[in-house]
Amino acid sequence: MAALMTLSCGWAQKISKNEAKALQTFLSQDAAKGGNNAEALRMVGSNVAACPGVKVENGHVTEIDFKGKDLSGSLDLSGFTALQKIDVSNNKISSLTLSNNPALVEVNAGKNRIHTMTITGCPQVQVIRVNKNRIAEFDLGAVPLLKKFNISGNMLEALDVSNAVNLEYLNVMSNQLQGLNVTGCQSLKSLYAAYNDLTDITLAGLVKLENLNVNSNKIAKLYIQDLPAIETLLCSDNHMAGLTVKGCSTINEIWAPYNDLTSFSVENADNLAFVNVEWNDLPPESKCSKQPAYHPRRIVRPDAPLRERHQQRYAHRPPYRC
Repeated sequence: MAALMTLSCGWAQKISKNEAKALQTFLSQDAAKGGNNAEALRMVGSNVAACPGVKVENGHVTEIDFKGKDLSGSLDLSGFTALQKIDVSNNKISSLTLSNNPALVEVNAGKNRIHTMTITGCPQVQVIRVNKNRIAEFDLGAVPLLKKFNISGNMLEALDVSNAVNLEYLNVMSNQLQGLNVTGCQSLKSLYAAYNDLTDITLAGLVKLENLNVNSNKIAKLYIQDLPAIETLLCSDNHMAGLTVKGCSTINEIWAPYNDLTSFSVENADNLAFVNVEWNDLPPESKCSKQPAYHPRRIVRPDAPLRERHQQRYAHRPPYRC
């Protein structure tokens, strides 16, 4: 009887007309595998407040969980004043509009086909995941509290997150980035920018940066200086000619194979434990650990035995995903 009463109350709930209309518009659109989105969600009846994945409190939608339902079309959730969390990942949605959602904190729209995304008037957002879409531009100006941003696997050519003072995690891997501005991101701890077209990157002032991955870009020279928290640096496959690490006392690992290094120096790195500079053009004196500036306990060198190179290369790979 209690279960029946709960179900009846769920069916009886109503939401504001604007929110109901917006949801009805999306639910009536074609789904990815036939029928419409309402059918893909196995919705019964016409009361959108009872739609699976929609949570309602006090007449307003507070959460939407539509992940992995083969949904498609355009989703506009503007004016959902109580909406706190959205998860529409793993679908075929083509556009997403979030405007004037003052309570919104977390957005997950990864693994869709989104080419247009608008987010304005959402001052409380802290997490955005839009990885594996088709987004070519993104403006973060309206999300001042953002802490975690994953926009990997898109079509960005430039991204400016300067002065995002609360941003701690940024993943822009596998885009087409030629420019990335992270100036003033004083809280940034992890920056993953591999598989892009970057020719340089400025890291000054990133005092909390711990992990940096710029593998597979076009950086000719990389100068890492005065990053007091950095622990891991990955910069392989850049055709890089010079690499300098200076004043980074906490750095523990440097991965720089498959470049064109003729110059490599490390200073004031007492915690350095692992260096990989194989497959470069370094002179013999740069390939060993005898330089007074650093004394790593493990180092992979081009002239090391093949078995040793493979053992050291694969035995200790640092993670770069959050």
